[in-house]
Amino acid sequence: MTKGRIGSILLLIILCFSGLLPIGCNNTGESEITSVSSPGISASYPEIDDYIHQQMLVDNIPGLAVVVVQGDEVVYCKGFGIASTNTNQPVTPQTIFDLASVSKSFTALGVLLLRDDGLIELDDPIQQYMPDFKPNDSLASHITVRQLLNHTSGLPGAFSAPLIFQQGDDEMAELVTALGRVRLNREPGSSFEYADINYCLLGALIERVSGKTFEDYIYKNIFVPLGMPNTTLYPDEAAVLDRAEGHQPMYGQVVTRHIPIYRSALPAGWVMSCAEDMGQWLMVQLNGGRTAGGQVIPAADIEEAHSSTIMFEEKGEDMGYGMGWLISSIDGVLVIWHGGDTPNFTADMILLPDYETGVVVLVNSQASATGHSIAPGVANLILGLQIEPMGVPWWAHWKAIDTLATIALVFIIVLVLALMLYIWYIWRQFRAKKRYFIGSSIAGTRLPAWQLVFCVVPLGLISMFVLAGYLVVKTLYGYNLFEMLLLFRLGSPPGVYISGVSLLIILFLWALLLAFTGLFTRRSKELA
Repeated sequence: MTKGRIGSILLLIILCFSGLLPIGCNNTGESEITSVSSPGISASYPEIDDYIHQQMLVDNIPGLAVVVVQGDEVVYCKGFGIASTNTNQPVTPQTIFDLASVSKSFTALGVLLLRDDGLIELDDPIQQYMPDFKPNDSLASHITVRQLLNHTSGLPGAFSAPLIFQQGDDEMAELVTALGRVRLNREPGSSFEYADINYCLLGALIERVSGKTFEDYIYKNIFVPLGMPNTTLYPDEAAVLDRAEGHQPMYGQVVTRHIPIYRSALPAGWVMSCAEDMGQWLMVQLNGGRTAGGQVIPAADIEEAHSSTIMFEEKGEDMGYGMGWLISSIDGVLVIWHGGDTPNFTADMILLPDYETGVVVLVNSQASATGHSIAPGVANLILGLQIEPMGVPWWAHWKAIDTLATIALVFIIVLVLALMLYIWYIWRQFRAKKRYFIGSSIAGTRLPAWQLVFCVVPLGLISMFVLAGYLVVKTLYGYNLFEMLLLFRLGSPPGVYISGVSLLIILFLWALLLAFTGLFTRRSKELA
C-alpha cells in the first residue's frame, strides 16, 4: 500500500470521526421541521413557530414541545420535529419527555402536602422521620426538611451526585444507607448549594411517612387531581404513552441515547410529562392552586413554594430559591423558574406572575448549545421582554464537550501511530542487536539518570494520580471512583466516553512501554 493511499485512509477516518462526514448516525439535517398543534387553541403565533424552527436548525435539535399559558388559558401548545431519529415519529403536545430537574417542583409540592396532612413539620430534623439517615458527620442531626427543600442542608452537591443512583430491592433505602459515608461541607442552614441528593432524600421521606411508594403518592396527590393523564414516574408506562427518545452528540452527529432510570433518582429528576399536561401545571402555579374544577392545591402551598427562603449569587446576579423553584428579578420583572438537564433531555419552566404568563419547553436531546435559551426566547416574543437564558450545569454543554472529544480522538490516533512506530523502533534495535534485555552479558549496565527518570516517572505519576483519586473520592464522598466511571459511561455521550477512556489507555500504554524499556532493556555495550 502506498504512503499516499495510507494518508488518504487516515484523513477519511479523521473526517468521519470529526463529524465532517456521516458515519452511519441519524441526523436531522436541514430538512423541513414538522409541527403538531394541540386542538382547541385558536391563537396563532407564527413568530414563535419561525423562532423555534430557526433554533432547531441551528443546533440540529431532533424534537421539542412548547406550551404557553396566560391566566387560566392555554394560548399556545405545539410539538415540533421528531420524537426519535430512529422512528421519525412527529412530536405532538402529548409526546412525553423527561422533565429532569423540573421534577423537583413536584417533589417539593408532595412534601408540602404531607405537611398539610399533619404528617411532618418542615423545621423538624430529617432524622426524626428517618432515624437511619446517619451521614458521617455530627452536624447531620441538625438537617431539617426545610433545608433539604431549599438546598441549604450542607450536603455536598456535584461530587455527591453518583450516590443518587442506587440499585437493589429498595433503592430509596439504599440511598439513605449510602449517605452514611458522606461528610457535610458546611453547617446546615448556613448557605445555598444545589444538590440533587437533597430532593432524592425528600422522595425517601415521602415514602417513609406516607406509607406509599413515591410514585404512587405523587400520582394520587398531584397528577390525578391536577388532570395530568400523560404524566408519570414509571418508564414502562411512559413508553406506552408515546415517550420521546433522548439524544446526544457523537463526534458531530446526533444519535439516539437511552439512559437507565433509577428509582432513587426519580424525586430529583425523572418525572415524565408532555406539553399538554405541563400547561395544566403552569396554570395551577399561576392561579394559586386552582383549576377549572376548583381549588385542588392550597394557595398557601403555591405561594410558599414560590417564596425565596435563601439568597445567593449566580453569575453576578442575586437569586433566590424557594421549594423546587428559583426566583430572580430581571430588569424589575419577577421570574420564577427552573431548568433541567438529564444526559439526554433538557427542560425549562418559566413563570412570569406579573404578566400571568407561563412557558414550558421540553427538548429530547442534550446536544444543543441553545436549548435552554428557547423558553425565555418564547416569553420575550410574546411579552416584548429581554429575559436572559437560564444557567445550566457545566456537564450539560455536551455539544462543546463532544467537540473536545472529537479533537481528542484525532490526538489519540496520532498517539497510537507514534506508539506503533516506537514499538517498531525498539523491535528493529533488538533485530539489529543494538538493544538487549538487562540480563544479557552484551547489554550495557549503566543508564543515565535523566533517562531513567524520563522512563519511570510517567508511570509513577499515573499510578499515584489514580490511587490518590480513589482514596480522596472514597474518603470525602463515600463512593468508588471506578464505579463512578462506569456510571458515567451509562450517561455520557458515547464519543466522550470512548475518547476519554481511549486517551487514558493510550497514555498508560505509553508510560508502561517507557518504563519497560528503561528498566528492563539496555543498548549494547559497544553503543553505551
